[in-house]
Amino acid sequence: MIQFNSDRFGKLVRLSLVNDRKYYIKSFLQVFVIFLMMFLLFTKAIPLLAGSVGYPNYKGCAAITLVMIVVTIICGPSYMFYSMEGKHDKQALLMLPASNFEKYLMRYATWLILAPLFVVGFFAADLLQYAINTLLGHEYVTFVISTLKDFATHMWQTIVTPKGRVEFVNVVGFFFLLLHSFYALGATFFRSRKFNWVLTTIILILGIGLIAWLFNDGKADSESNMSLEAIIAFDVMAGLWAIFNFWLSYRLFCRTQVIGKFVNL
Repeated sequence: MIQFNSDRFGKLVRLSLVNDRKYYIKSFLQVFVIFLMMFLLFTKAIPLLAGSVGYPNYKGCAAITLVMIVVTIICGPSYMFYSMEGKHDKQALLMLPASNFEKYLMRYATWLILAPLFVVGFFAADLLQYAINTLLGHEYVTFVISTLKDFATHMWQTIVTPKGRVEFVNVVGFFFLLLHSFYALGATFFRSRKFNWVLTTIILILGIGLIAWLFNDGKADSESNMSLEAIIAFDVMAGLWAIFNFWLSYRLFCRTQVIGKFVNL
């Protein structure tokens, strides 16, 4: 069978969207409620308990939102099988008239479909918190999105120097790509549908801690400017490692069984 066919993949996309529509709707509502509760907590409940009525903590909303955006991008592949429940859904996936590569792409694309839904949920919650806080009579009501923009701009200007911005974007971008690929690997390595991201995170923390311990020389450099050669070497290493992780994730996906062990080996 040809590994990728645009017409066949298009049919697979339509079929998957129809079958998983309840999951996407539920995820949108969950994110909307989480954002709304978080915004009201930081703008109403916490200032009220702290005795600073009239000064809603929009910076707290912006910081938590920024963290959620980063976490969603990095851990996105771990959503691969969240819409599947039980052996029946696994059997249906294996029996779909498509190649394994097409099925893997569709499963991976789950987070790409969820991302715009999360954005809509954020804007809806932001608009509703603005309306609620206005009705409650707050004097400093604003939108979280405007605070988020100012917060991100301030972080960019204060934490990253103009000289190191290219270096920062390169290193952090490839590091995020590497972490992203690890979650794609974890999603197909562990059979736990709901908690593969937890297990992957534990392994990443232990691995990063081990690497830091092995390479720690006990010296803290006040200025750690990376040379161009070091940046290129890191980018190449991270890029190749990420490609290997995605390849291994796909190979493990091809080994997925309806009934199996704790991991797909």
